[in-house]
This record gives sequence, structure tokens and C-alpha cells, in this order.
Amino acid sequence: MTLDDGATSEAMVVEAVRAARAQTRDADVIDGVKKAVADELIRLDPNLKIKKTEYFNHSYIPDMVATWRESGKPQERRVFIRGSLSTMVASEDVEALSDQNPLLISLGDESRRIVKQLRAQMPKATRTLATEVSATARISSGERGTDREAQLSGLVRANIVRGGRGVLTDADADRIVAVEHQKPVEALKAFQQTVQKLFVGSTAERLTRTAGLLSTFFEERPSGAVLGALREEPLSDGELRVVLPYVLHRAADVRSPDVWATLGGMLTLERIESLAPALSDVDVTPLIRPVVGALTAGRSALFFNADETSDEQKDAETPRWKVQNGKLAANVHRWSLWMGSDGRKIRGRDDGADARWDELSSPLRSFDLAAIELHGLSRQLGVSNPKPGAVREDVELFRRTIDDDFHVASVTVREEDQPETPEVKVEFAASTATGKAPVSFHVRVASLLAVKRPFSDADVDELIGK
Repeated sequence: MTLDDGATSEAMVVEAVRAARAQTRDADVIDGVKKAVADELIRLDPNLKIKKTEYFNHSYIPDMVATWRESGKPQERRVFIRGSLSTMVASEDVEALSDQNPLLISLGDESRRIVKQLRAQMPKATRTLATEVSATARISSGERGTDREAQLSGLVRANIVRGGRGVLTDADADRIVAVEHQKPVEALKAFQQTVQKLFVGSTAERLTRTAGLLSTFFEERPSGAVLGALREEPLSDGELRVVLPYVLHRAADVRSPDVWATLGGMLTLERIESLAPALSDVDVTPLIRPVVGALTAGRSALFFNADETSDEQKDAETPRWKVQNGKLAANVHRWSLWMGSDGRKIRGRDDGADARWDELSSPLRSFDLAAIELHGLSRQLGVSNPKPGAVREDVELFRRTIDDDFHVASVTVREEDQPETPEVKVEFAASTATGKAPVSFHVRVASLLAVKRPFSDADVDELIGK
């Protein structure tokens, strides 16, 4: 979320409250104010349900009740609307309503003096939260085009109504939002301090743990004990949805390669696919490149790059890994390379590149051939042999003795001089390579599909390292 987004949200809710309070009929004022507050709570946490009561500004009966389910059990929090924080101070609402663990929302802005008085009234063990509608508005909208769950501030946002306590001011809200767009080290420290003020119990522990881990990732020499513990007990999917985008968006601030190795070591291609919404529109190369040899793909495909840029721009771009349409992918100049965890994730084409043996003979020397299907003008030939080098010898014999122009329909390859390694079948009409093998091997195999406009060694190095 940017500061402009927060200002827009704040202006919207403040204007909605102002318009409601300007109504001439009491019923319209009450309905308008309740609607503005309810809408704001839903923006904070879309999973809430809001039940409005028949009361307004009552001393002990809430204006509305926020409900949700947690671990399958119904939960609720009572919401009291007040005209100002000074009203709460004068009425001693914090103490009077403390047995209800309420959420107290002020419609107006207050001075620091009033906020200080309100904090002084708060019991140390309170689970009451007092705030201004302008403060919640500053953190109620995620950054445009992002997955709200994939923001660190989103973890706070979703828990404010459910478990926030103490006093949440505009300044607190700004510190929460700042963690998304300021330099990580100082922003994370301020974020942790705010979290410790606003939450207790498991919520505070979860948020503090996440922020603490992130702080470690940006240290020049991250704690070996922390990284080792993460390798033993990897982060959950929910934690990764927040941690990975946060770190990737600040990749330039990560100074230790051990961080990328640790985070990448938690991933499988299946897990990347399940985390896809959180990883879209971010360069995942620092995360993927260290572990391409450990990630297993079931199928890869090579299609033409459909980005709406000129060929000159595509040729100038450096190949980078990304997550797009739920799959790991990379644009390699005018090509688009896709990886799927199994054969069902990627569909082939029926108009793939035509590949002649004479074109493929040289690049195929980087692999052992297990089988090949050749189509000539007058005949079709299929050759398979588990013995290294035997398939190539047979094909070269055919080429010398048969006067025909052989096209390769498919070829099955494995690592050179490593007969125990997985085999991958390349089908040129479909533009696919199928077989459980490391992503790094699939990248190299894809170079066969790109025979008309081949990958350079530098292109491959950008994706799988040297």
C-alpha cells in the first residue's frame, strides 16, 4: 500500500461519515454512520460478517457485532461507535466496557493530549481496542494489484478487529503501512514495536516471529542457528505467502546467498504453483536459480513470447524467472519457457517448430539419446537403445546410407554419461518436454525446442547459474 492509497481510503471513509452526520433525520444519520463504519471493518477484513443492532451510541449495548469463524468455531467482537476519543475519556468507556473486550471507534480526530489520557485509562492487561476511523482507513486497503494476504501489513490488517488491543492512532497506522514501502531494517523494527503494543497471545507471537525472521534475512551475516532451524522446520504456506513477496521485492537488500538457499530449499514446483497468487508480478530469479537442480518438473514447454513488446525489446531483455498463470515461467527473448509439476499442468501445441536431424545433431551431443523418432519423405524410423551412443550411431548410419531429409518428431534424452538419470521426451510438434527431471535439465532440454533461434550459454546461465 502506498501513502496515496491510504490517503484515498481515509478521505473516502471520513467523507462518508461527514455525509451521514449531515443528514437531517436522526435515522438517516444513524444508518449512514453505521454503514460507513461497517464498510470500513469489511475493508480491514473481508471475512468478517457485521450484525447491526437497534442501538446507537448506547453506553453498554454495542452498535454492531463483528463475527467470524476461527478453527471452525464462531467468534465475535462488539463494536461501539463514539463521536470522539474525548467522549470515551470522559465516559471512562475503556474501564466500563472492559468486560466485553470491545472495539471502540471514534468518528473524529483527536489531539495528542486526549490520546495520552486514553492510553493512561487502559488497563495493562486489556483486550479493549480504541481507535479512530481515520486510522483504520489508512491500513484498510492493500496496494493496488497485489494479493492482500501477501503483504506483511495485511497480517496486521486482518487481525485488528479480531484481536487488536490498546490504542491505534494515525501514527501507529502509518508505521504499519510503512513496512511495505520503506527500507526493511528500520521499518521492521518499528513494525515489531507497534505489533507488541497492539496484540497479545498467539497473534502477537505469529506477527513478531514473521517480522523477526524478515529482519534476519536482511542482516549482513544472518544467524546460522535461525537459518538452520528453518531448514529443519520450514515455514508454512501462510507464512511463505507473506515472507517470499516481501523479500523478493527487496532482493537488492538481501546480502547473504544463504538466505536464498534457505528459502528456496522450502519449495517444490507444486508448492510454487499453490503460492502463485502471492508470487505473481515479481522477479523470482534470486529464489529459483539456487535451487533449479532440486526442483522437479514433470513437463516443460517452449512457446513464442506473447508479451506486447517489440522484438528488439525482447532481444535486449535478460532472461528472468517469474510465476505467471499459476506456473513457473521465464521469458528468454522471443521465447516463453514454462514449467509444470506434472504433465497435466501444461498443454502442448499442434503447430510446434519443425526440427531436422541436421539442425539437431550438434546440440544433441550435450545429451545421451535413449530413443528417437524420425520422419523422412519416404519412410519413418524409430530407434531406441539403452546403450549410450548407440542411438546416435544408428541415426548417423541411416543419414549416410539413406537419401532422405529426416525430421525429428521426438527424441528422448538424459544427462550425458549418466545412464541412471531421468529421461525426458521432447516432442517437437507439441513444443513440450515430458518426464520427471530437475528444472535445470528441463531448461537445457528446452534449447532443443529453440533450435531455430537457440538459447545462448549466457541465457541458460541466467536461469540455472554457471
